[in-house]
Amino acid sequence: MVLCGIKICKEQLHVLAYADDIILIGKIEIEIRQLFVEIQNIARKLGLHINLVKTSMIVQRKNSSKQNKIGQLAIKNYTFERVENFKYLDVIHNEDNNHQTDLQERIKNANKTYFMLQKVLGIKIYPIN
Repeated sequence: MVLCGIKICKEQLHVLAYADDIILIGKIEIEIRQLFVEIQNIARKLGLHINLVKTSMIVQRKNSSKQNKIGQLAIKNYTFERVENFKYLDVIHNEDNNHQTDLQERIKNANKTYFMLQKVLGIKIYPIN
């Protein structure tokens, strides 16, 4: 079986990883199962284990067929819950594959910081255009 993943430039990626944050990418359930077993085997060889408390997310495209909708995915002793979105490297990813939620979150945080600075400094801060 050829794994799908995502294509970035000319590279086909199936796993995105930064430190201990890992995303497995697959179009169908069997791909995710295979990738997870591989990651688990590699982790075990290195003396690491997968933290079930931190590992609990599956995002499926909204337009995927109803027969492929997963409520939970069980692999060995792990159960993964389906979520509509998750945060990875401080970016919100969702089933629609749009970044509107992430942009709204960033604007909200910028506004909080702006008004906090006004209050703390006791001066009016004018944004630079």
